[in-house]
Amino acid sequence: MPTMQKPSNTETKKAIRRYWDAHPISTDSVPHEPGTRESFEAIYAKWKETIDDRRMQFLADCRGKEVLEVGCGIGKDARFLTENGIDYTGLDYSFRTLQLAQKHLEFAGLRKRFVNGDATSLPFGDNRFGLVMSIGVLHHVPGTAEACREAMRVARPGGSVRIMFYNRHSYHYALVNYVVRPLIWLMLALPPLRALLRAGPEKLRQMFAVCKEDGFSRERVLAISADTSFAGQDNFIPHSGFYTEKEMRRLFDGMEEFRFFRGDLKYFPLTFLRKFAEARWGFFLTMTARKPDQEKAKSSETTDKHR
Repeated sequence: MPTMQKPSNTETKKAIRRYWDAHPISTDSVPHEPGTRESFEAIYAKWKETIDDRRMQFLADCRGKEVLEVGCGIGKDARFLTENGIDYTGLDYSFRTLQLAQKHLEFAGLRKRFVNGDATSLPFGDNRFGLVMSIGVLHHVPGTAEACREAMRVARPGGSVRIMFYNRHSYHYALVNYVVRPLIWLMLALPPLRALLRAGPEKLRQMFAVCKEDGFSRERVLAISADTSFAGQDNFIPHSGFYTEKEMRRLFDGMEEFRFFRGDLKYFPLTFLRKFAEARWGFFLTMTARKPDQEKAKSSETTDKHR
């Protein structure tokens, strides 16, 4: 069984950029060549099917604000928000992803504003944006705490942040950590058990192949469980974090009016309980919070000094 050495943050960041350059988000979800008009339209059509009342409320919250998305991917949210008249800026660490986002909005005939940058050191001044969003990105960043502080820094007083992390108190986490991980360990240790792979889903075979070729660890199994990952150089996600609501509140200490909701529930066997379970143990944990107004913050500081 291959052994693993923990890479440095710099090495991990380079690996993350190589991964997203090689596998831009969603491009493997449709049967079209990445970067073609057909690919963008098919991806966007599938994404639009997920629009619900909560997303429409989010759109309403964006109106009249300058919006920054940290980790814009190929521009699905960028297109949706720009189509609806939102003043939008997107940032991503992957050069190829940004090229695709630019092309996506060009095909759609929309204004585009994209920037290459690191979430832990955003290239914007303090108090710039009325709303900062990052959906499924900051938990992949070595230095997640720094990235969260940066999101708060560039948000305007009275503005808001909307962040989605993988939920550690989720059905997905429990299934992978307590069922899939031990099963992969057993199959690595006892080759005859690998016959079970034929009966399992394709995702299990991909996860097993990564661990067999590139090393087994709890962190790796959890990381590759959520994103497109298969064996080979730059073909599996190198880092993913899982967080609780309490931890997210701590990461965004100083914010107020926290709201949380959970979504996404794959491989759940009891369909009649799906809605109930998803609201409590969904894999995606999304937080919205408000940055205090400057006057309110000054008042709070004055009160603290006089205690």
